[in-house]
Amino acid sequence: MSRLWLVIILCLASHTAFADKKVYRWKDDKGNWVYSDTPKKGATEVKINTHFLTMPATDTSVLGSGTQDQSKQQYKASIIAPNHKQTLRDNTGSVYVSGQITPRFAKDFTVQLFLDGKPTGPKQHTITFALRNVERGEHSLQLMVFDSKGNVVTKSDETIFYLHKARANQ
Repeated sequence: MSRLWLVIILCLASHTAFADKKVYRWKDDKGNWVYSDTPKKGATEVKINTHFLTMPATDTSVLGSGTQDQSKQQYKASIIAPNHKQTLRDNTGSVYVSGQITPRFAKDFTVQLFLDGKPTGPKQHTITFALRNVERGEHSLQLMVFDSKGNVVTKSDETIFYLHKARANQ
């Protein structure tokens, strides 16, 4: 069924590009509808009304080839999880951190997460982190984004979180 819609859309697109072209349809030997600009025996012409086929303008700049000069773009890094001043409860000290880079994260960029001002590990190409054995208490997180030469492109604001662990009474 999705193939049928794809064919219809392609036919509509070709019809708008070449208004004098005609579209024909017929059933193949398996009972599927076939659309073409070349008529076959038993094909009927499809009347297409293109007056209602308008699409709103869409910003496609994020779909670019990535060949733009990255040094001229203003990048922004942020931590989206945990939330600022969020209290986490985990007796193992596990904290899962997710970041966001806008505009699109360039493939030669690397990211490093800092916990309380110290790197949590080496630079990496993804913006998700799993921290283990974090001590209870207040902590700060910050993301730093680096270009291929190791220069800081941007860094996030600090995000504060509180880790609570259950403690056995003595």
